[in-house]
Amino acid sequence: MSERSFPVIPSDERIRAFIASELMHSPFWPSSKALFLLFVSCCATALWAQILRTANRESMAPRTLITVVDENNMAVSSARVQLRPSPTSAWVHCDTDYAGRCIFQNLTGGNYEMRVEKPGFYVLDQSVAVGQVPTLEVHMSHLQEVRETVNVVESPPAIDPTQVATTEQLTAQDILDVPYAASHDYRNILNFIPGVVNDNSGQPHLAGAETYETYVVLDNFNVSQPANGLLLLRVNTDAIRSISAETSRYSAQFGKGSGGVLDINTGMGDDHYRFTATNFIPSVQDKNGIQFDSIIPRFTISGPLIKGKAWFFEALDGEYDNFIVTGFPNNGTENDYPWRVGNLIKIQANLSSRNIVTLSYLFNFEGDDHAGLSPITPAPTTPSVRNADHFASLKDQHYFHGGDLLETGFGFVRYGVNQTVPGTLPYVITPESAEGNYYMAAQTTALRYEGLANLYLSPQEWHGRHEVKLGVDADRIDYSPTFDRTAISYLKEGQTLPSDQTCQNFYPFTATAPSPCSRFSTFNGLSQTEQFNTELSGYAQDAWTPRDRLLIQPGARLDWDEIIRTPLISPRLAGTYILDRSGDTKLSAGVGLFYDATNMVLISRPFAGDRMDYFYTTDANGNQVVSAPVATTFGVNRNLLQAPRYVNWSLGLERKLPAAIYVKAEYIQKHGSRGFVYDLPAGSLPLSGNYLLMNTRDDRYYAFQISARHNFRESYMIMASYVRSRSTSNQVLDFNVDNPVFSPQLPGPYGWDAPNRFISWGFLPLIKGFDLAYSTEARTGFPFNVVNDQQVLVGQPGSRRFPTYFTLNLFAEKRFHLLKRYWVIRAGFENVTNRQNPYSVNNDINSPQFLTYGSLARRAFTTRIRLVGRHK
Repeated sequence: MSERSFPVIPSDERIRAFIASELMHSPFWPSSKALFLLFVSCCATALWAQILRTANRESMAPRTLITVVDENNMAVSSARVQLRPSPTSAWVHCDTDYAGRCIFQNLTGGNYEMRVEKPGFYVLDQSVAVGQVPTLEVHMSHLQEVRETVNVVESPPAIDPTQVATTEQLTAQDILDVPYAASHDYRNILNFIPGVVNDNSGQPHLAGAETYETYVVLDNFNVSQPANGLLLLRVNTDAIRSISAETSRYSAQFGKGSGGVLDINTGMGDDHYRFTATNFIPSVQDKNGIQFDSIIPRFTISGPLIKGKAWFFEALDGEYDNFIVTGFPNNGTENDYPWRVGNLIKIQANLSSRNIVTLSYLFNFEGDDHAGLSPITPAPTTPSVRNADHFASLKDQHYFHGGDLLETGFGFVRYGVNQTVPGTLPYVITPESAEGNYYMAAQTTALRYEGLANLYLSPQEWHGRHEVKLGVDADRIDYSPTFDRTAISYLKEGQTLPSDQTCQNFYPFTATAPSPCSRFSTFNGLSQTEQFNTELSGYAQDAWTPRDRLLIQPGARLDWDEIIRTPLISPRLAGTYILDRSGDTKLSAGVGLFYDATNMVLISRPFAGDRMDYFYTTDANGNQVVSAPVATTFGVNRNLLQAPRYVNWSLGLERKLPAAIYVKAEYIQKHGSRGFVYDLPAGSLPLSGNYLLMNTRDDRYYAFQISARHNFRESYMIMASYVRSRSTSNQVLDFNVDNPVFSPQLPGPYGWDAPNRFISWGFLPLIKGFDLAYSTEARTGFPFNVVNDQQVLVGQPGSRRFPTYFTLNLFAEKRFHLLKRYWVIRAGFENVTNRQNPYSVNNDINSPQFLTYGSLARRAFTTRIRLVGRHK
């Protein structure tokens, strides 16, 4: 091939250098020239790829293009398409690209058998005529709980050579089949994904990371709480089509999350009207007699608005509970009645065969009059909480004739919390429990506006096959917290206070009338602020197949935000290699640089209020004395902050064993540096309390994971996984105005560190007409800190651990027809062994009840009834 001259395009280095200069000197928003060049940089990548592929394209051999779409004409990527001219011939195959396209070269004309497979879809078997037309379009159908025809089978699991990321996925069928506690909350099933650990508050941690270090997307949009990064948004469990957790080697498309990517996808209607209903009958419980327990109904309805053109999907769910909490003095109990209602509605309209628009809206409203009710926090000491959360999105997908796909969208998410206190009595903490009324009222609002654009270029040949994608993302965040706190009195063991008094009423004290207090904390009253942040991102990535069975995936991101104000370049390199011709063994490896989104709660902490502490001690002569006030304040110098960074690398091996058993082994290591942490400046007095936000935290995580999965006929399956891991930091304590612990910063494990963890779940035939569903988890107990009655840390952080955790859930399920409907009934036991796994502990070393565990999980009999469709 003759050489050709090409037009000169400014180098990426020159463009990035100019953008960096513009961003660093912009007073608030990057200049229009910098934004323009960021756009030009992305366009130049696409243009340069187009020039190269045009210049280097060899003469085109005869080819057959097959496009795979779903019921709504949405492209199906990473589907395996296989062709053969006769049953005795060998299969030839290819995998669809981002636009659902698959190209076969040099096929002779004639009739071929075609098989298309992808997990989460039914297998497509049909005959196609090759050579008559250059392009074929085929339709795959998502798995449904009730099959439309009897001759369809589920796509089996397979080793996907195009899947570079360390990925674990739950399909809609898995989410329905796996038994787990409180199955109306999808967050609880995340704990049964290898590499994901839920802490005692129910928040998920991917690959040992903080929850805010995980990038959470719902239908392609970021839905984590904009300020603190927690996963709070709820969606009807029956609406979820798949949940994927990517913990390493994930695409440059996903930034702002060193821990990984949690990708949640919900369903859409098709040309059939469908209706499901779950748990619409109230349940009862046997505590102090038979009493109402809860009603947790879920409903979905979907179908066509215009057949073949537009569809809708709606998922409504609600919850009303009667929590009877035991363990109070004199065998007493207290009740809590939390409630929640939520609804997801989606509409998809195919404006043309190449232009698809999807609109979504989700709301959650919930309330709890006694949030955190337990034997150590009785009802009067708990706050009343009301939450109102909203998510809306608009996405447009346009397929071009050449095979390129442009995806644009706008998303909006809003989280609102209103926390009130039940009275005006002083708040008191004893070594055993709390007394009085809760000390803090709060009202917070966090919003995110998000705009995105992704361009997926059609595959091109140049020294192999290239699939290039690039995109941009822009976010605007608004965080408005308001706090109003009253004083807290900490009492010595065995001491009491009159209900309307604080430690301040016992000062000055005398030898004959000593104070019952060990510590007294006051706050500066009302604190409020409004903080903003703007985030801009761009990325480019190529999936390059230089030879058969080898895939190399280089990529890079550019991130900038208004707070750090430094352009961040994140290069990444990963790849896969199929070791055998049968495609039964895959080796994966990758390394990359990752940054996190700036945590707005940490940045806003100086505006959350200050605390003044008085400590009551005894001097050498036995006289009681009170210390000088110790101020706890927080400060941030944004000019000195750097973006926390992580270097992640991993190595994976997948193998298909005989009897269709799929085994996966994975090693992941992450090294974080420059992490945000509040610490005392050098030269400060011990426990001075004047904390500054610094970049001195170093995190370490390593994990070796091995898992196996086997699928039987008719959707039966079994999965097991063991993970050996550690998640630690050199500065593990999180100091804030509401955290009473006093200590210098120290190293230790994170609160969700579980060095040894085994999980397994399955859905198996039991006896004729009945199925067995089970799930189990066994792990090392989580670590916790030990303090004294002044809340001063004793020993190292995480010096003690909860007992080893173990749970086994066993359920029997029956499917039947009644009243021309399909029904599914499930009944069984959560924690069938009745192991009393604790979730709280008395960690006060001065208390006679030190190391007394509470919030014990006990065996529970539960049922589930589902109406899943019409019997024809």
